[in-house]
Amino acid sequence: GINAEYMGLLINHRKMPKKRRNNGRSRTNGGGSRPFQCTNCQRCVSKDKAIKRYQVKNMVDASAKKDISDVSVYEEYALPKFYMKVLYCVSCAIHSKVVRVRNQEVRRVRFTTKKRMTADEKEEQIRLAKRRMMKQKNEEAKAKAEKEKASAANTALAPVPAPVPIAVPETPAVAPPAPVPAKAQIQALSNFTSHLTNPSSCLLYTSPSPRDATLSRMPSSA
Repeated sequence: GINAEYMGLLINHRKMPKKRRNNGRSRTNGGGSRPFQCTNCQRCVSKDKAIKRYQVKNMVDASAKKDISDVSVYEEYALPKFYMKVLYCVSCAIHSKVVRVRNQEVRRVRFTTKKRMTADEKEEQIRLAKRRMMKQKNEEAKAKAEKEKASAANTALAPVPAPVPIAVPETPAVAPPAPVPAKAQIQALSNFTSHLTNPSSCLLYTSPSPRDATLSRMPSSA
């Protein structure tokens, strides 16, 4: 079985901090997800945990675009573009500054891909989140101060109970022994002396010696 020391370590172990309520995943009760390779370091990362970005790039850089348009027979020709979906692991996304480490207040602001917010809207969301956190902390501190103040007031106004006297039980009086009459003392002394002087009244019994075959009551086999 499991010993008590191991069970104590399991109970008193330090719990790891939980930063996000979904643990950085978005499985939505779908079980395990398919692993993908990071675009930068080729590390295997789950599809729901990978940081996904959709990149649109020109096939030709800006310096060569003018040269191509000059020699082209078409007056207005739209050069094709690259449309790529890039998946990063968490380490590469932070290293390349695709995502940044946020503090505890700002981490609660969740940005979804359904609605693209501008930089001003993101700043406003972050500002509102900080304001809510500060308001919550102030309310908790105020409630704690009021509670301590009320407990101190109750302690000061509480009446001090009077000391309860301890009842000491009285010792019952013991009656002295009744005196023995002189006549009874003389009779007891005479009886004691008569027992000493009369050997027949001695209760000590001595059996005969086993060596005396005529008087001994013990069997011969002894």
